[in-house]
Amino acid sequence: MQFDKETQTLILRVAGERIGGDDIAEVDQRIAQVMDMHPEFDAAWEMGDMAIYPQEIDGSVINPFVHTVWHVMVDKQIQDESPEFVAETYNRLMKEGLSLHDALHAIIGIYAELYYGNFRKGDSFSNLDYESRLSQLSVNPNAAAE
Repeated sequence: MQFDKETQTLILRVAGERIGGDDIAEVDQRIAQVMDMHPEFDAAWEMGDMAIYPQEIDGSVINPFVHTVWHVMVDKQIQDESPEFVAETYNRLMKEGLSLHDALHAIIGIYAELYYGNFRKGDSFSNLDYESRLSQLSVNPNAAAE
């Protein structure tokens, strides 16, 4: 999934189908599941193309489109176990007591930070940095070292 017009159109189509109560194709279920995790974005989806811009939602400024893309990207990494250390981190965080959504957000935060940092510098994404940062991620500060 990319941050492009095609993805924007796809996400807005799925949002429309979801809002309208239409059947959602299996290939689009991951997007719909992310939307179900974030009902606070529903009003933004109803704005159509305006949903691609940052919005004030529940007192925070957030871009529903970008947030949804991050969710789908990391969820795909977990489901495909590619890279496998993402799924391992996700499972470890869940065992440490994080909810499914909080574990996803913890990983998304690191992935997005590395992605944007490398993008701004013109560097390619480093799975080695990603793995290193995820290995340090823990609910229990002593758990990552165990």
